[in-house]
Amino acid sequence: MDKSCGRPGKALLTLFLILTVISAGFAVRPQEAHAAPTNPSGFLLPAESYSYIDPGTVSSWSAQVICYAKNEIYARNGRKFVSTELQNYFNSQYWYVPLYEPDQFTADMLNQYETANIDMLTRRENELGTYTLDSPSYNYYAVWQYLPGGSSYGGSSSQGTSQYTVNPDTYIFSDSNSRILTGTDISGLTLQELCYAKNEIYARRGYIFSSSELSDYFRQKNWYWGTTDASTFSASVFNTCESANVMFLDQAEHSVNPNGYLLDQPGYSYAGIGSYTAAPVTVKTVSHSDYYFYDSAIRYLTEAEVSGLSLQQLCYARNEIYARRGYIFQSEELRSYFGGKSWYYPTISSDYFSDSVFNSFELANIQLLKNHEYAINPNGYQLY
Repeated sequence: MDKSCGRPGKALLTLFLILTVISAGFAVRPQEAHAAPTNPSGFLLPAESYSYIDPGTVSSWSAQVICYAKNEIYARNGRKFVSTELQNYFNSQYWYVPLYEPDQFTADMLNQYETANIDMLTRRENELGTYTLDSPSYNYYAVWQYLPGGSSYGGSSSQGTSQYTVNPDTYIFSDSNSRILTGTDISGLTLQELCYAKNEIYARRGYIFSSSELSDYFRQKNWYWGTTDASTFSASVFNTCESANVMFLDQAEHSVNPNGYLLDQPGYSYAGIGSYTAAPVTVKTVSHSDYYFYDSAIRYLTEAEVSGLSLQQLCYARNEIYARRGYIFQSEELRSYFGGKSWYYPTISSDYFSDSVFNSFELANIQLLKNHEYAINPNGYQLY
């Protein structure tokens, strides 16, 4: 049975009573409580790190937009900027993880697509007249119109997102796996949205739905990978936040209607499902300790550095290089591990991913880590 209108057991009910103290007042409130992000956030050129961009795509863009698209490639690789204008702009992007100082970053870190796309964009910017950064009157309006949802700022040619770019707005609550939701968060949600938000937590964990309504809805999401049948799924996979939020949303749903939302009724629609992640985009503070090797994309690792790692650590460190490039893992273990990293944004399906996205440092480090992993065990680390 799908997680639609089933009731929690006694243990969950006890936890709910505790949570109601924290999250008091989940009664439905006006929809205006859910404010959309102030500025558009996304990629100007979603595929610029793994494919060659056609010059015709940017032929109508201004020098400023071209300049930003070029620097977006550096930003995707974690570069910080000397320019206040660029740094503030990328700080407002949900996907940006500032990791490397400008003097740490070299062109060797870029892959062949990124190098070619920067060259193309630089040539186009020069044709238009190089854009001058940090002028006293700069603003972002001309750039915002090319971001997802940016047409509301007066633009008419928003580029949309890549099929494999995961935007927080593709969730009802993109962070329901990392914080406990409150009554304010869910005020204004419809009965259907409460049901979907609850099932979103299951979907993130790979639950395979028997409901056609839920199955079709989540299959539209590029972050959803149905891997676990209901007969083998266990709520033990949930962390504390997920368990609490499942119960909280279930109770809220049944407080609106004792039977909950009825799935698969004739005429159901997804038109009313919104995105209600309330937290504004903030600059991520990522520590080097969040990685096995935070700089494995800008230097060669040494034998001494990796020789003491366990079989699992070698596997994770190797896949960390893939994760940094946005690889969408099929292994539940890796998806769960890297899904807990604030710097990880899965953007490229395994069907479309190619080793050509790696630079020379990454390729060498992948091979070094793999050699050590398979030296310990000829079959490597066995993922679940």
